[in-house]
Amino acid sequence: MTKSEVSVWINKKFLEWQLIQGESANQYEFADYLGVSEATLSLWINDIKPPGKHSADLIAAKFGPEIYDLIGLPRPYMISTINLPHEIRDNLTDAIYKVNLELSSRGLSGDSPEADEITTKIFEEHGVKYTRIIKK
Repeated sequence: MTKSEVSVWINKKFLEWQLIQGESANQYEFADYLGVSEATLSLWINDIKPPGKHSADLIAAKFGPEIYDLIGLPRPYMISTINLPHEIRDNLTDAIYKVNLELSSRGLSGDSPEADEITTKIFEEHGVKYTRIIKK
């Protein structure tokens, strides 16, 4: 039996993460990194059950929103970027998603100075340069 795209993708992300962490890094540590139990990760890796919405949010926070596409869920915080070049669209969408996730996890409103700093930093990490425009 062939493994699903979801299982293959999660296995690939585990191996990429393991290369960065060192060969001694294991699935238990990877599950902890994602914020799920080892049993839950095992279900995904062994193609028994795909991630649900909450788990997809956790995975997307670490690896970007592609997981939503694989499990057939709409990407949250989508904006109309349909006419942008593919790479720019993906980088911008990932940046917006990560900003929203970070701000909500810290309980910040978008109007706070800290939110502005966090947003600018995350955008820069995704290749999006933000310059404040002062309106007269």
